Amino acid sequence: MERQTRQDPRVMRTKRLLRDALIRLMEEREFDHITVQDISDHATVKRATFYLHFKDKADLLESCIDTVLDEFQREVSIRHEDEEFDYTIGKPHPNFIQMFHQIAIHFHFYRALLVTNRIPYFTQGLMAVIHEFVSNGINRTEPDDNNLTARREIIIKYVESAFLEVIIWWIEQNMPYSEEEMASQLMDLSIQGPYIRNPVLKAKKGQ
Repeated sequence: MERQTRQDPRVMRTKRLLRDALIRLMEEREFDHITVQDISDHATVKRATFYLHFKDKADLLESCIDTVLDEFQREVSIRHEDEEFDYTIGKPHPNFIQMFHQIAIHFHFYRALLVTNRIPYFTQGLMAVIHEFVSNGINRTEPDDNNLTARREIIIKYVESAFLEVIIWWIEQNMPYSEEEMASQLMDLSIQGPYIRNPVLKAKKGQ
């Protein structure tokens, strides 16, 4: 009986209206300043209807976050057919593109939870997915620690932190570059670093 209720189109529509209303409100103000009545009014549903589906606004927010994070993790996971990707062809890996594509299609959600608000539950969940993405990529492309410039765990932490801040910047700037360009630049930075030629060696040669 519960399963049928979850699949009821009317229930799904009501939940979608409530989720959309919450995100719209969170783009404008802090989560703590939003009430269940605000959400219900924006969703054009009765307050009593809200409580048929969610315990409180935190429960609604957690449901929104879990849905988006599940999709994000699923879409950026390394696929078996991509394991032989040639990183020398000058094009970004499809999963890098997919990462920015997921953010683009849920732009309002990411802006609400990473810019207008900084929700720890979402930030931690997103970082966990990025950590898996980065560590899998580094472990696959270079399994030998002797070929790394720092300890593996430090490199992973450094890169994943940079990923998150670049994503936030891209959202704050209203996505000034395309998904493909962001994917290409982030992948190049992750593999090569910021310099085409080592500036320290270049300076020494000029002395």
